[in-house]
Formats: sequence, C-alpha cells, structure tokens
Amino acid sequence: MPIRNHFPIFHKLKQGAYCYVWTDKCEKLLPKHYKNRCLEYMLREPTPVHWIPDPQKYRYDKYGQLVKVQNHPIRVRFPEQCNKGLWAGEGVVQCFVKPTTGKRYIDLFMPRVPKVYAPNLFRRRLYSEILDEWFNIPCTNRAMDLIDDSFGLDYYILQNHERDLNSKLAMDLQREMLVKLATESQESKLSPERQRVFNRYKQFMIPYEEAEWVGLSIQEALEKAEAQQSVTLKVPPLKYRLAEIYRQGYMDSKLNPKTDKKAKKKPQLRLKDVSKTLKSYISGS
Repeated sequence: MPIRNHFPIFHKLKQGAYCYVWTDKCEKLLPKHYKNRCLEYMLREPTPVHWIPDPQKYRYDKYGQLVKVQNHPIRVRFPEQCNKGLWAGEGVVQCFVKPTTGKRYIDLFMPRVPKVYAPNLFRRRLYSEILDEWFNIPCTNRAMDLIDDSFGLDYYILQNHERDLNSKLAMDLQREMLVKLATESQESKLSPERQRVFNRYKQFMIPYEEAEWVGLSIQEALEKAEAQQSVTLKVPPLKYRLAEIYRQGYMDSKLNPKTDKKAKKKPQLRLKDVSKTLKSYISGS
C-alpha cells in the first residue's frame, strides 16, 4: 500500500536527510523489494548520535520520588549538503544558550540567545577496493572514525544500514558496489586481484535485479520503471506490420518465380491477413 498510509506512525524527529513518498501510480510500477527497502528506512530508529539514551525505565529524582525516564531525542536538521558527503548521522542542531560575560561565567539574568551547532567537515581522499577508484568526499570526524573501525570505505558502506548512513552519496556508492559484485559473480574469468577482492566482499552480494534499485530516489525509480515498462510493452504501429506483410509477400514472389501471367502481378495484401493483424494490434500482442 502507499507509504502515505504509514504517516501517522512516523515521528517527526525520525526524518532523515531524505524520505520516500510515492503515489498510487508509483505503487503499481515500483518493484516490491524496492518498496520494502523504503519502508524499512522510514520505520527504522536511527542510531543516537547527538544524545545518549538512558537504558533505565525508572529512576529516583532529587526528592526521592520514583519517576519514569523519558528519552526524547534532540531535533536535528539535515541540510542538502549532507547528501553530498559522509556525515554518519550528524546534522545541524539549533538551540538557545545563556551568553557568557567577559568574566567567563554565565549570567542567569540575561536572556537566552539562539545558537547553531554544525559538524566540522574535512575533505578526504577515500579508496574503494570494489570499484577500484579514489573519491574526494567531504567527511566528518565521526564518519572517519567509523570508516577506520570498519577497516575501509567498502565495509563501512556495505555493513551499515541506510538509516545510519543517511546520505544519498553513500547509497549511490553502495548501489555501484553491489552492481559491481553482481556482475563479477557472473563472469567466468577474473584476474587474481579481482578474485581476491570478490571473495572478500561476496557476503554482501545480492541479485543484480535488486542491486540496480538500491539507493534510487522515488523520481529516479519511477523513471527507471517507466523505461522498463515502455520496452516490455512497446507495440509497433500498424502500418509497419502491414508493410512487413507486404514485403514478405514480395520476397516470396521473388524467391519462387512462376511462368504464368498471374505471377507477374504485384503482391497484394489479403483481407484475411489485414483482419488478423488488426486483431493482434488491438489485443496488444
């Protein structure tokens, strides 16, 4: 069913760098595995980055009363720039703070002022073994730490969930990696180096029909589905079918010449052939 029916259970703080919303037309055209990935992304809880959840359900306050612990995530905004780099779930946090005076202490009687906290970005050159290519990508310190913990860019992109990656660039890289693995699995002869790389990452391999849909936006997926549908359901015009029948009859008359006078006449379309062609054209076959 369309994803808009799930909107009541979406929390507004669960929105990421992008979202998947489609209409009834997309519901009919898009494949099932792509829609399942979109729903899994929208319904999954992101990993806490800007706050630390309390695992306890109840605790005692300063008055000794037993109160319930409320884990409220911080509102984080994800600008368009996070889709062009690897931010690892970080975003822009807006808040109000008390200003500090020259004596370096907070004056409690002064009004609060707005403040914006943004992650520090560093442009780094990262290498992908699967794609055998270097990339110049803006990254945060958290993203670089996660890449080091995963022992490389490929493991970081393939092991982490789409909700934790939270980047269109990361999903584009993941799609290219999965397509590369799917194509190399069908090749009979690989170089020793490529065979070693394939054996290292073959645990993440998925079918090619699913790999080419990973990380596509709704607009890109809809254009891809319409292109595939136009190829499968493409029906040539009726005039081309009639011309092919006439050409086939002309070629048969040339290959099988006869001495009688009836053979000298030009080949003509029979009414039976025309009616049969019309029926097949109307039925769409």
